[in-house]
Amino acid sequence: MRWFGGHSGTGNRPVPVEARIIWPRPAIWVCDAWPERHIQIVTSLDESEAVVAIGPCSATSQELATLVGHHVPDRVITEWAGAYTIIRAQPDQVTIWTDPAGACPIYTVRSDDGALTWGSSSRALASLSRAEVDEAWLAAFLADPYAEITGSAFSGVTLVPPGTRLVLADGQVKELTQIWTRTPRRWSEAVDQLRSTLAASVQVRMTGIVAADLSGGMDSTTLAVLAARHRAVNAVTAHPAEVTSGGDLDHARVTAAAHPTMRHVLMPLTDDHLPYRGLDTLPSTDEPAPSTVTWAMLSAQFELLADIGVTCHLTGDGGDTLFLPPPVYLADLARRGRWLRLAADAQGWARLRRTSPWPLIAQAIRGQAPSTAAAAPGWLTAHAAHLSSTSRAEVKMPELRDHADRDLITRTRFTARTAHTENQLADAFGIAMHNPYLDARLLDITLGVHGWLRGSPRQYKPLLSAATAGLLPETVRSRAAKGTFVGDHHQGLRRNLHHVLDLADGRLAGRGLITLDKLRSEIHMAAAGRNIHWGHLQRVLAAEVWLRSLESARPVDWAMPTNVSAT
Repeated sequence: MRWFGGHSGTGNRPVPVEARIIWPRPAIWVCDAWPERHIQIVTSLDESEAVVAIGPCSATSQELATLVGHHVPDRVITEWAGAYTIIRAQPDQVTIWTDPAGACPIYTVRSDDGALTWGSSSRALASLSRAEVDEAWLAAFLADPYAEITGSAFSGVTLVPPGTRLVLADGQVKELTQIWTRTPRRWSEAVDQLRSTLAASVQVRMTGIVAADLSGGMDSTTLAVLAARHRAVNAVTAHPAEVTSGGDLDHARVTAAAHPTMRHVLMPLTDDHLPYRGLDTLPSTDEPAPSTVTWAMLSAQFELLADIGVTCHLTGDGGDTLFLPPPVYLADLARRGRWLRLAADAQGWARLRRTSPWPLIAQAIRGQAPSTAAAAPGWLTAHAAHLSSTSRAEVKMPELRDHADRDLITRTRFTARTAHTENQLADAFGIAMHNPYLDARLLDITLGVHGWLRGSPRQYKPLLSAATAGLLPETVRSRAAKGTFVGDHHQGLRRNLHHVLDLADGRLAGRGLITLDKLRSEIHMAAAGRNIHWGHLQRVLAAEVWLRSLESARPVDWAMPTNVSAT
């Protein structure tokens, strides 16, 4: 597992046994293999101070050098393309600027001797403090993972809020300040910046042998094309084995044929790749991984990539979150008195949903945004609901009045945090997986334009579509949807029903968080082809599998360092 961390003060403190210390005063370390360009360190002349950028970051060493010995402006958190953390190490304190999008989470924990340690993996820090799973966090995750939840999946391991400046000194939190705010942009400015930032976000990640998803949709195709402009890239298209043409495959082939540096890798899917298979083989992660139920397909893809030597893989995850928002902006139109646009868009969304526009208009006039959250699952116990309420607290965000802006930040941070667990799954195969659409600068650019410009019932992903003009084949850029694998979930559940039912009667039931009979009934309905809330079912199974993986996982070993010199 690739992660990094450090201490908050001087003194000899435990470090991970497998750590490589990159700065000794106070100690900062990295674990596992990192590309050299993803760890940048610039120091003062007397080497008493260092500014460190960890993660893919388009900043040059000269740009980082200007920060040493001077006031570091808070704009560094969105100044460059990539997903990175900026750290300033001084003899008496450490300052950390956290990623506003949440793609690079930072946690803190106190060890038995009271020392404060920070790091990018909650599970690794939990090994230091011997922390157990936080049951209140787990209950909140089951109830509504989109809700702002404090802490982490482990008791005593605290998530530092995204978009903040954290100052640590003498083993204490000296300062924690929200520093990120929305920067308004003109549409043309946002389109230009989005185009250039996407290109830079891909370029800074191009290390080793590169692969990219090529699903035939706009999100993944954009990244694959940008990657192919720099060097050879393995473009992977998954498809049902019996389907050899049409739909996603045809769109992917058109793109691959237009780029000589793109090697098109087909991944035929058989019954061996169906959802709900192989759920007892997942590596352990910081929290339940969204792709748990599709692990058979994902792990097969990782094995395919590893066999051809891939070390860097680009995915389009986060594209829908960033560029395909729900119509929550209707309330913002009403607040501004933009009645004609409100009426037109409400009618457009109603036609897409085959419903009446009047409930949408009435909600907007009352200042209520259409809810994007589902009702709590019926199998959640009263005990779990109570625990869930105790773990929720208002998390500070930039001062935003628009519903659309707050919704975009909430959904992006949820997607980014959980995508971090997917990257940890890839780590187990020696593959660094990247999700450029979850970069902080891209969120900052997108948030710069009003919500009613970002989303529309008349145009698919208007902002991304404008930014990719001339880059993608028009057949791909004008495509409003791509293939889905919903039918595979019904079939996979039927094929693996007994195993899934056994999972249901497990750790969550033992903790009193779920009502077993109700959950088993929902599983039977889903296997029979009935419509259920698949997100609820996938979430509870992911949590159950995650708890079991923790029991078999080897904890991160910590020990007193024998040599704290930077290497």
